[in-house]
Amino acid sequence: MKTCAVLSGIALSAFLSLLASPVAILSIDQLAAKSDCVIHGTVIGKSVQKDGKGRIYTQVRLHVQDVWKGKVKANPFAIVHGGGILGSRRDSVSNGVRYKLGEEVVVFLKINSRGEGVTLGMRQGKFRIWREESTKQRYAQSLYHGGRPAKENAAGYRFPARLPLTLETLKRQVSQHKTAPAKPAAIPQS
Repeated sequence: MKTCAVLSGIALSAFLSLLASPVAILSIDQLAAKSDCVIHGTVIGKSVQKDGKGRIYTQVRLHVQDVWKGKVKANPFAIVHGGGILGSRRDSVSNGVRYKLGEEVVVFLKINSRGEGVTLGMRQGKFRIWREESTKQRYAQSLYHGGRPAKENAAGYRFPARLPLTLETLKRQVSQHKTAPAKPAAIPQS
C-alpha cells in the first residue's frame, strides 16, 4: 500500500512536470512536416565560437550520408546550437541539443539566414542511430521516440512512442513529407 502511494506520487509528479514543460512534444510527422531539411549523417567535428553579441554557440560539422528532405549544398554540413565551453566560460541551454563526435544521427532541421541547420524542437529533432549487434538491425531514438528492442521474456508496458524504431521506418515516415521550402542549406564561407 505504501509502495503504491509512493509510485502514484512519483507518476503524478512526472506528469505535472511534463505539463509545466515549455516545449511541446512533436510527433515524427510534425517534425518532418515542419523541417526544412532532414539529414542522415555522422558528426565529424565541433567548434565553439562567440557571435557579435558575445553569445557562445557551437557549430557541428556533419558528414552527410543521405538527405531525406530538402537540399544540401555542401558536405560536410554545418549545424549550430546555443551554448558550449569557450575558454573558462561555459554557457548551456535548458533542453538544448548535444552532439558527440563520431555519433551517427538523423536530424530534423530549420535553416537559418546563414544557411546553417538548427535542430528542430530543441533535442527532439535529433535521432541517434545505432546497430543492434545480435540482429544487425539499425535503430533510431530521440528524446521522445524510439527505444531499445525488448529482451526476450521481458515484461512490462512501454509507451507506444518508445517502441523500437528502425532507421528504415523513420525514413519511410519522413518520405511522406518530401517537399520542403526552397531554401537550400549551405555552409557559410569565411
